[in-house]
Amino acid sequence: MGIRLGSTVINCADLELMTGFWSRALGLVPSSASSTSSTSSTSSTQDDDFRVLRGDRVNLSLQLSRTPVSARDQMHLDLYSDDQAVEVDRLTGLGARFVRHHQEDQDDYVVMTDPEGNEFCVVAVACL
Repeated sequence: MGIRLGSTVINCADLELMTGFWSRALGLVPSSASSTSSTSSTSSTQDDDFRVLRGDRVNLSLQLSRTPVSARDQMHLDLYSDDQAVEVDRLTGLGARFVRHHQEDQDDYVVMTDPEGNEFCVVAVACL
């Protein structure tokens, strides 16, 4: 195949908060302009407005938004888990908030929000 998904991008107001949450939530390693610069500072700079959180099988990117997002998100993440309850508890401990649990015969997911209110789902799957 000549094309693949490289990364999903989330706009955010607080790059440090979202980097901490999503890197711990998904076990990803952040890269940024500040981590490759010659200074030892780890705080955001004007040029550090985009981060790629890298993993073995997935990348997630965070982009600093200069204006607040006031409309409902047009896209969200579905996180697949073979132990949904444990992951929901873990993500809640990292700062996510529970929204609702949708459960039907072949459809079981928990809607949550990240620390900035972006929705994502934790979907129960039999095996990863």
